[in-house]
Amino acid sequence: MKSVLIGDCRVDILPVVHGLVSEAEKVRSAYGGYEAYACALGIEGIQGIKNRADIEDDFGINELDIAYAKHMEAFGEVQIPSPSICELIDLCGADDLNVIPLDMNDEDFTELYCKTVKTMDFVKEHRHAKKGFRKRFDADTPEELALQWDAHVNKVKSYALLSGKREEYIASQIKDIARYRKSLLVVLEVERVDGVMGHLV
Repeated sequence: MKSVLIGDCRVDILPVVHGLVSEAEKVRSAYGGYEAYACALGIEGIQGIKNRADIEDDFGINELDIAYAKHMEAFGEVQIPSPSICELIDLCGADDLNVIPLDMNDEDFTELYCKTVKTMDFVKEHRHAKKGFRKRFDADTPEELALQWDAHVNKVKSYALLSGKREEYIASQIKDIARYRKSLLVVLEVERVDGVMGHLV
């Protein structure tokens, strides 16, 4: 857990490894006692997870996600959508609380993606995913693997730029929430934590 005081609001950021079923326990242990809860999804993503029992959706799975999941299976069962985020949304739902979206909505993200990711980079995504699938990682923990995988993906400069813009946006949303709340728990993928923290401190 990483903590920062923004005005009168204590913000605790819980780093999680997306996909690992075991990460849901981290959320269960951290949950409770906060005025507000948030995660790095857009409003549509949160609604999709809320209603996941009633819909059939691939939740935007691409070849990079599939390659990531294959590597992460070395550390345990992997599921999509991410069990840690599902756990947060379910816990808040049981308490009649809404999880606050920290990421862009689908329309804004699509616009940013189109402006940031070069056409050739998008076309080469299949090749990049195949390289990632074959790549050997020397991670001893799932957190290390998530960071190493992120570094592999972000070798494509436009993907790295996109990640940086997401981090900046997420941090701005946290700052905005902190103006109206006294405490906030943020569930955030481990590979985005340092970047977001850099915009908060």
